[in-house]
Amino acid sequence: MSDSTQTDGRYAELRRLGEEERYMAGELQQTRAQIARLIQQLLPPHARTEKIDEVVQASGYSRFLIDALRYKDHPWRAGKLKQE
Repeated sequence: MSDSTQTDGRYAELRRLGEEERYMAGELQQTRAQIARLIQQLLPPHARTEKIDEVVQASGYSRFLIDALRYKDHPWRAGKLKQE
């Protein structure tokens, strides 16, 4: 890095924010994996429509997403999201 880069506090702030964003992305991935596990526990493949509707209402997520998260190959599966 050049001298001006080292003395310009914006670079340090940019570095700090980048690290914070990567940490938060990891936390979000873990939270999503926990949500998916709970949905799978609450809604086995043979779950009744009423039970699915209760989970949709409680979670605030769409029926489409809840249906996707009910199965093992869902978009929030731990390890499926790229970690940077």
